[in-house]
Amino acid sequence: MSGGWNPRAGWDSGNPNPGGFNGGGPAPTNGFPLPGYNPANTVPMYSYPQPMPGQPFAQGPIYTMPQNGFQHPVPQFPDQQDPRFLNPHPVVTPDSAALNFQNSTGGVGCEPGYNYYFPATHTKLHVIKSKEAPWRLAPGMAMHFGAYHVPTHCTLGEIMKGFGACNADAKKNRVTEVNPGGGGRWYKGMTWSSDDKDKMKLTLKELGWDQTRSGRTGEKPVVWVWITNT
Repeated sequence: MSGGWNPRAGWDSGNPNPGGFNGGGPAPTNGFPLPGYNPANTVPMYSYPQPMPGQPFAQGPIYTMPQNGFQHPVPQFPDQQDPRFLNPHPVVTPDSAALNFQNSTGGVGCEPGYNYYFPATHTKLHVIKSKEAPWRLAPGMAMHFGAYHVPTHCTLGEIMKGFGACNADAKKNRVTEVNPGGGGRWYKGMTWSSDDKDKMKLTLKELGWDQTRSGRTGEKPVVWVWITNT
């Protein structure tokens, strides 16, 4: 029976287990981990493989598991007991248009030959995804949220558009700050709607949503918001 084929090493020699694993070549040092291959528990997690020969080089984000096993905590709801896993690489979605860089050609990502210059300061913005207002739900009700680093010079209007609040009726596009009250409870904060043009010009920094909202021990809490367009 002939051997298999894979994009890293090409056709197998016919040996069902060349190099000590089912891959037809040397054990990978990056890319997606393979079943059964986990030397010293240091296999990179959620990484992107190298391109095949002849393809342009494109480097994606790589999340690794350190050798000592320590992993920085990922964002989660207050009082949440179960661990929350790393977010996957952002995908194109009309609900959150700002999650992907859109270039001058209308494409996603930087144009060939270009790289991106990141702003110097960001805030941590957690966007609750719920059809019902969080403060109206029973304590501890299950919800989803997205956690984002957002440049502090962005305006309220840009944030609303970037997270899909693009209703033609401006009064229906709203962003509400919500505050965790412990025990799975949420409390309503300030609400802004896109028909208030003056408020839409305010930057996150002017609202106090700046780089100090880190959520780390002894520092200011992250920003929680609920964004609607209906």
